[in-house]
Amino acid sequence: MQINTDLLKNKQRIYIGGNHGVKKIYNLVEHVLSFINKPADYYTVGEEYTPTDAPIVLIKGGDELEGNKALFHQLDIHILLIHRIDEDVPEGYNSFEDYISEFESLADNLPKAGTFLFFEGDNVATLMGKKEREDIRNIEYSALTAEPVRDGYLITHGSDKIEVKSSSKRFPAHSAAAKALLNRIGVSDAQFFDALKSYS
Repeated sequence: MQINTDLLKNKQRIYIGGNHGVKKIYNLVEHVLSFINKPADYYTVGEEYTPTDAPIVLIKGGDELEGNKALFHQLDIHILLIHRIDEDVPEGYNSFEDYISEFESLADNLPKAGTFLFFEGDNVATLMGKKEREDIRNIEYSALTAEPVRDGYLITHGSDKIEVKSSSKRFPAHSAAAKALLNRIGVSDAQFFDALKSYS
């Protein structure tokens, strides 16, 4: 399929990719943006999309191919976040190496002043993130400090402990990804942690 890129023009395009954690990070970012009333569009690759006049669009990544290239190359991403890529090769790709090369190409072709966010706890993402790219800002993030409690976690923010409901053992890492991304689009730590209190 072809993506109607005219629907995305004049927006800052933010892509969450990889094959683990994408949905959870996307949902966290959407929750925070909705909580603070920051206008944004939300688009899942491969699905219908109706734009608003919001200046940014958050894109939930997918592994669909157009010919022999990943569909996400059509999107002209400004901010790319790769959290985890495990050796689960999606249908249509010949090998794990071919799958990885699509993400590497996406990162290599970010525009001038683009941003690549990556998780320090994933070897593949880190290898891609440590690569020098001219005029691209690479930002590494690590899991938030968190203490497991009965229904979720106590997240440390300064001298505060914020209780968040989550059954995911990877929530501290997913929330760190969301925070790193949101910081890049003008959301403060105070806004992020305030919004986190109502997340479940």
